[in-house]
Amino acid sequence: MDPLLYAAKKAIGPRQLTEEEARDTARRAYIRNSSLSSRDIGKAIGRARRTVDIYVADLRAATSQDKNFKIFQNRLGIPQDRIAERLCLARTSFQYHLPKMPVLANSANADLSRSFTVSQVAQKHGLTEPMVWSLTLEGKDDQDRFREIGWGLRTWDQWNFNDCDKRFGDEWPGRIPAQLIAHILFYFSRPNDLV
Repeated sequence: MDPLLYAAKKAIGPRQLTEEEARDTARRAYIRNSSLSSRDIGKAIGRARRTVDIYVADLRAATSQDKNFKIFQNRLGIPQDRIAERLCLARTSFQYHLPKMPVLANSANADLSRSFTVSQVAQKHGLTEPMVWSLTLEGKDDQDRFREIGWGLRTWDQWNFNDCDKRFGDEWPGRIPAQLIAHILFYFSRPNDLV
């Protein structure tokens, strides 16, 4: 059992938790572990499930919105079961969030069509730049994508990419340039190949 809820459960008896203590404990327990049910929290603090739902409604909404963005950010061709596993979501819970994905993309796409820069759209909507780039490049063929990014196709057999493009991927040891991957995929695969 969550230590906070265990302590709250022990406090019930001769001394009931005040309304403020119960609310604070419920919120803290939910923040620590959002998978706790309202029933479990309510049982520990001596409150009804509906009361706990009221206590944590704003936190639950924020968690749900955060999951929507995480799913949206991981939509780049990754199978649904892998995204669900990566985000520690049940498959059914994951599918609840899927209908919200077009809405998240629509507002970013609207700003892109109004000539906002990728970084402006990313900042405005709380998205990463690679996610906005994926929206910008969606539906374009490979050569248009290279042109849009400003890389230009290198046709010779020795490629020297001096640095990793900061627009694609996070810094981590052993990171390789996205330009290298893009060129390999362009020259050594065909559209819709399984890679």
